[in-house]
Amino acid sequence: MASQPITVELTVERVVHGGNGLARLEDGRIALISGAIPGERVAVQLASRKGVMLGTVTEVLAASPDRRATPLHPGLDYGHIDYARQLQLKREVIADAGARALKRSLDVPPVRASPQQLAYRNAVQPAVGGNGLGYRRPASDEVVILAADPTANAAVNAAWAALLAVEAPRHYGLREVAIRGNDEGEALVALIGTGQPQRSLDLGHRLVGAGVAGVAFSPYDPRGRFRGGSERLAGARWLTQRYGAVDLTIGATSFAQPNPAAAGLLYRELVSWAGEGATAVELFAGGGAIALHLAANYRQVTALEVDRGAVDRGRRDAERLGIGNVTFTRADAREVKLPSGVDLIVVDPPRAGLAAELRDTLASAMTGAAAGEAARARLLYVSCDVATWARDVADLESRGLELVRFEPFDFYPHTHHIEILSLLAPR
Repeated sequence: MASQPITVELTVERVVHGGNGLARLEDGRIALISGAIPGERVAVQLASRKGVMLGTVTEVLAASPDRRATPLHPGLDYGHIDYARQLQLKREVIADAGARALKRSLDVPPVRASPQQLAYRNAVQPAVGGNGLGYRRPASDEVVILAADPTANAAVNAAWAALLAVEAPRHYGLREVAIRGNDEGEALVALIGTGQPQRSLDLGHRLVGAGVAGVAFSPYDPRGRFRGGSERLAGARWLTQRYGAVDLTIGATSFAQPNPAAAGLLYRELVSWAGEGATAVELFAGGGAIALHLAANYRQVTALEVDRGAVDRGRRDAERLGIGNVTFTRADAREVKLPSGVDLIVVDPPRAGLAAELRDTLASAMTGAAAGEAARARLLYVSCDVATWARDVADLESRGLELVRFEPFDFYPHTHHIEILSLLAPR
C-alpha cells in the first residue's frame, strides 16, 4: 500500500542497482528516484511503498552536464544520460555490488560499449494500447504509444510499421506483439492475444502481404511470456542471424540475445578466455551460441538446456553449420551431474542467477571435492544481473574458487542493464 505522495527537493548522491538514483531526506531516510543523475538537485514526488521511499523527478533544479532530452520510450531508464556517463555509472554499480558481496574493493574494467547506441535491438515486445503500439510505464498498465522503437533495428521497425498499416492493434483480443528482425531486413511477428489462432489467420496473411517474413500466434498468459508455445499462421517460422562467428536460427518467440553485435563481442572474448581443451560443458545453453563458438577449440562440447525448442534449434544449427563435436542435451541445470575431468564449465543463467544447489555442484566439480581428483576445471560465468552475479561469485569464492578476471559489456544502451563475463578457477 502506497502512502500519500509528497514533493521534496533532494540532491542525488549516486545510482544504485536497478537504475534509480539514491538521495537522503532530512530525517536520514533513503529515497530511490527515477529520472535523475548523480549530483543533480531535483524536485521529486515521493511516496512510501512497502516501507521504501520511491519517487520520480518532476523538475530538474540544477542539471548535470550529462543530461540529455528524456526519450518517450518509458523503458529507457538511462535515456536522459549521456552515453559515456551511462557506462561510467554502470561501472560504479558493479563496483558497489561487488564490494558489498565480496567484502573487498574490485578493480572494475571499463564497460565494453555496444557497437550501436540506437537501432541495436533485433527483438522487441510492444504492448497494444488504443489503436497503436508502445510500452507500459514501469509499475503501470499505461501504454506509451510510439510510432517506432528507437532502439530497434530497421527490420523490426519495418514490421512495426506493417502492423500499424494493417491496423493490427484493432484486431480482436490482441494484447502484445513480439517482433524479431535480422540484419538482412527480414522480420518475424508473433501475435500475442486471447482467443483461437484461427481468428488471427487473416491478419497473419495480411502481414505477410505487407512484407513480414512470417507470422505466428501465441496465447496471452499473464504469468509469463510464451508459456503456451506458438503456432505458425503464415510465412516463415525461422530466420538466421549472425552472432560473432556463427549464424544462428532465431524465431519470433525463441530466446536469443537481442543485441547481436554486442553479444558477438562477448562471445569472441569468451572464446579467447576459454583457451583450448578436451571437454567443455555449458549450462543454460539456450540455442547454443556459446557452445558452437567453443567447438573449434574443444574436442567435445556438451550443451545442456531445459527448453526443448532451444535444444532442437541448437541441433539443427550444428548440423547446418557442419559442427559435429557439440552435443545438445535436454536437462535442468539445477539437477545436472557434471562429468569428472571436464576442462571448462560455462554458465549463462537467467536474471535470478545460480541456485544454491547448483553453486554447490559447480564448486565440488571444480575443486575436485566430489571425486578426490586434482582441481583443474575453470568456470566462465556470463551474467545479466549485477546483484546475483556478485552474490554467486562471493558464494563460489567461499567454496574454494577464485575470481580471476571479469569484464562488463553493454548490451542495452540507455537502460541500467549490463552483462558481465567472468572467469573463476580453483584457488
